[in-house]
Amino acid sequence: MKNCRGIVLGLTVMALSLSACSSSETAGELLSQPSSDMKSSDSQQAAIDRDSDLLTLMQEVNLDPCPTAALNPDAAIPGLPDQVFDCLGDTSVVSLSQLRGTPMVVNVWATWCPPCIEELPLLEKVSRELEGEVDFIGINLEDDPTKALQLMQDFGVSYPSVIDQSGDTRAPLTIPGPPVTFFVTAQGVIAGRWDGAIPNEKTFNSLLQKNLGINR
Repeated sequence: MKNCRGIVLGLTVMALSLSACSSSETAGELLSQPSSDMKSSDSQQAAIDRDSDLLTLMQEVNLDPCPTAALNPDAAIPGLPDQVFDCLGDTSVVSLSQLRGTPMVVNVWATWCPPCIEELPLLEKVSRELEGEVDFIGINLEDDPTKALQLMQDFGVSYPSVIDQSGDTRAPLTIPGPPVTFFVTAQGVIAGRWDGAIPNEKTFNSLLQKNLGINR
C-alpha cells in the first residue's frame, strides 16, 4: 500500500464530496483490437492488448479468477446485459448475462473516480467475509487496465473485475457515472442498486439483506 496515501490525497482534493463521477480521463496507453472469440453485437467489447508488461503485472497482483458462465442460463430472465468483456486479472473473457448460480455484488468503478477509491476498502473487506456466499466482481469503466491493476495492488483488493474500456455498460445499466453497485440474485436478476459510494458497513449490510437476503 505504498502508493495508496498519495493517490487518495491527490484525488480527494478533486472530488471526494461527489457521490458519483460523470467523466473520465482515460489514458488510452493500451490500444484496443477486435477479438475473434467474442460474439458480434453493437455493444461488443474489444479485447485489450495484453502486452508483456501488463501480463507480468497480472501475475504480480494475482486477483481472484473472474467467474465463469453458467452452462445453461435462462435467457428469458432479465439481468446483466448481454455483453462480453476481458477479465482484468487474467486472459479470460466474461459474459455478464451468463453469470448465474451465486448471488453477486457488481461494482462499477474507475481509477479516475475518487468516490470509487474511497469505497474500495469496504468492498474488499465484505468480499472476504462473504467469500463462497456472495461473488464480488467489478466493472472497470473507461479506464486503463494497467492503472486499474496498480490500484488494486495498492489497496490489496483481491476480487476480480472486467474491463469495459468503451463504456458499453453505461446505456443498458443506466450509469451516469461511477461508482454504482448492483445486487444480483443467484438467478441473474438485478434486485437493487446503489448509486455513489456505499458510505459504511451498516448501509452495506442493509443493502445485502434487502436485495439478496444475506445477513451479515
